[in-house]
This record gives sequence, structure tokens and C-alpha cells, in this order.
Amino acid sequence: MRLFLFGSLSWVCLGWTVSVRLFPDAFPLELPPSEALGLLLGSTVLGAAAFAAARGRGALVPGLAFGALASAAGWCASRWPQLARAVELCGGIFLGIVLSTSLTAALALSHAALAAFLVREDWRPWSRRAALVLVGTWAAVTLGADAALTRVWGFGPRSLAAAAGVPTNREADTLAVAWLYPSGGRAYRVDARRMSSETTDLSPDSIDRLEGFLARHGFRGVFAREALAAVRLGRLQWWDEERALDALMISVPGRAHPDYLRALELLRAGPVTAERYGKLEQLAASTGQRVEGFEKAADAQRIFEGFSAAYARFGDEVKAREWLILLDGLWAVSEKRIEVGVVEELREGRVDGAILLDDAPAPRLRVGLFAVWHSSATETTHYWLSGSRVPDPDGRFYFDALGPGPYVLALLGRPEDLRGSFAGVPGVFEVTYERPEVLLNPVRLRRAASSPLEPFGPAGLPEARVPRAAEPPPPARLRR
Repeated sequence: MRLFLFGSLSWVCLGWTVSVRLFPDAFPLELPPSEALGLLLGSTVLGAAAFAAARGRGALVPGLAFGALASAAGWCASRWPQLARAVELCGGIFLGIVLSTSLTAALALSHAALAAFLVREDWRPWSRRAALVLVGTWAAVTLGADAALTRVWGFGPRSLAAAAGVPTNREADTLAVAWLYPSGGRAYRVDARRMSSETTDLSPDSIDRLEGFLARHGFRGVFAREALAAVRLGRLQWWDEERALDALMISVPGRAHPDYLRALELLRAGPVTAERYGKLEQLAASTGQRVEGFEKAADAQRIFEGFSAAYARFGDEVKAREWLILLDGLWAVSEKRIEVGVVEELREGRVDGAILLDDAPAPRLRVGLFAVWHSSATETTHYWLSGSRVPDPDGRFYFDALGPGPYVLALLGRPEDLRGSFAGVPGVFEVTYERPEVLLNPVRLRRAASSPLEPFGPAGLPEARVPRAAEPPPPARLRR
């Protein structure tokens, strides 16, 4: 009977931690009040019964005291799965893991110490004080950590959506992307695209709110990293290349580092302009002596190669070679193939085209230009965003200041607008030194069924960028 009672008491007392189950959210599921009340009553009753069974009726009061004190320490322990996760999200990954894994052992040792304080006769003169100090330490550390995380790091809301005041991913719109190049034996491919991250909606309005959330909190807090990742993903999903590049280049020492690989992809695929070269220089300067983003040798190799290829894209052979020299210091690249970019001089490439939806201009669609890059090391083909445009009232668009290479087009819009048949699909076309200007045949899309003409998405399309110059297309261009 004693063994059964003490076993039951131990199981109930440790239930403050084992009853917390992981929830598909940023934090573990909190202990419900009903379960907490059940654990309190169970600890009190079983404590009195177990102590009385072991030491007689005289131990009934110490058993009740043990149950109450153990429940107080247990309630504090029940808060630490959430607090440890908050510490982990704030950057203390190692500390958060140590706190979460040692929680049950720490609570068990505290309960053993409480039982010893209440049972040992020779400890009786100071046992009450020691028991209160032990429970008070649990309370002080728990409430202090809770207050500090709440005040300084934004702990409290259980999700980024609640913290930033944006809709969840369940409320996000689903758009469609039409890739206008051969794929899977077809001349084009249409994919669905959910405009959301793993937890939040990524409409233009939601992205603006997330940027405001980061600015208010100085890129520090429980949800800072998730918010920054959502902003970067959202700008890329909407093909907003300039703002996406700015988001990918954000560098706040100790809080956020640039996403070098994706930023270099945009720089290598986009316009070859002085402004873009300045951003490349800014990205290179942000590396400095920092190690964020360079923790793995394989990633560092890809970043060094990306910088070298980007400088080569802008015709800067000297700096392209400087980044290749850095590869000699990486121990892990000895057995890997190094890809070297070709120094390029062309900066006047241009692509003109038009989009017609049911034989009418299609200003509701967004046109994306993607550079095609084939990796000889991995034998894979990548499509990197070069730029995007909203067609003018006549359905025309153009991209200029392009470097040489193969490109493809894609369309972003409502599923009902891109559900139908396409004509004039350009496929893969090239901008070359001999033919730097490409005039595409109009892409004609006929929808399968008529649809109302309201703008899609919670905030519609992002505003179109104003072209740098309203040049008419030259009379003679290559027609593909």
C-alpha cells in the first residue's frame, strides 16, 4: 500500500511537466486550469495518505503541506516548456534545450528535497524555512523569467499572427502561376500558389504589417526571426524583386543577418545597373568578420561562388577573383567542383512583349522574368527572378538593362484568369551580344470560363513600378 501510494504521488506530482503536450504552434500547449486543479487536489490527498501510511497519523499534516508545496513548485515547472521555447526563439537555442530537457529532473529533485525537509526530525528547526525558500526560488525564477521575456522580448502571444495583428495562413488567398516554357511534355505549366507562410497570410497588407512589427521591436523578440522570414518569402512570392532584395539584405548585428544565397540570386539574375552594383557592394560589406550564414563550409562555398559570379556579371573581374581566392581557405571544398562565373560586359539587353486576356489587355496579371541558370556541379536548372511588371493599359511590358543569358516568362494572377488555353508561349529565349533586344510575340490567353473583373487578393496587386524611361521599342528587333 505504501509503495502504491508513493508511486501514485510521484506520478501525479511529475504530471505538472509530463502532461504538457506539444501543439502544432510556436509554443507547447499550456496546462489547462482543470488539469492544474486536478493535480493540486491529487497531490494534496495522495501526499497526506502516503505520509500517513509511512509514518502514522502524525505525518498527515506534513503530507498535506508536501502536497501543497509540491503543487506550487509544479505549477512553476508547468510554465517552463513555454518559457524555454521562448528563450530558444530569442536566440538562446542551447539554453532553451537544456532548460526543457532538465525540467522533469529538476522538479523531481525539488520534490525529494521537500519530502526530506518535512520528514527528517533533525532538520525540523529549519525545515519549514528551507521548504519555503525552495518553493520561493521556483516562483521567483519563473515569474522573473516570464516578466523579462514579456517586457523585453514580446513573450505572450502564442503566434506571429496574433503578435503582429495579421490574418493566419488559413485566411490566405490561393493564386496561380503560369510558367511559359516547356515542362513535363507540355508547352506551359500552371501551378497553384498559396500566398502564405507556415503560419501567416502574406497579402501585401500583411507583409507591410509584418515589416512594421519588426521595426517597432527593432528586429528583437520571440517572433522576430519568423516575421523576417515571412517578409522575405512574401516579397519573393509577389515577385517584388527590389523590396525582396532589400529584405534579404537586412543586417542587424546579433539579431538578423542577410540571406546571402537568395540575395545573390536576385543580383545575378536582375538588371545590370549601377544601383544593383551598389547593393552588391553593400551585401559584400555586410559579411565583414561575421560568421552568421557561414557556419557550414558547404554554404560558405556557395556564397563565395555566388559573390564571384555576381561580380563577374557586373564585369568586375578583380573582385570576382578575390572571392574565388577565399575558397582556398575552406577545408570542405577539396572534393567539390567549384563553379566560376564568366565576366560579362553586356548591360543593354531588353525584352518587350504583351499579354492579352480574352483578346483584351490584362492589367490584372503580373509578368515575371526569370533568368535560367544551369548548375554543372549538381546538374540542376534554376529559375531566378530577374524582374516583374504589371502590363500597361495596352497590355504591353518590357524589361531592360539585362545581362546576357537565357530567360523565361511567367504570369501571376487569379486561378480563374489563368485557367484556359495559351497561344504565343515564348518558351526559353536568349539575350546575346549579337541580339541584345528581343521582341516577343504577344501571349494570348483565353479563359475557360468568364469571371468577374474584381481585383484579386486582400489588397490587390502591388503597385506597378514606374519605368525609368518611356522608350518606344526600336523598329527592328529579333522576333521569337
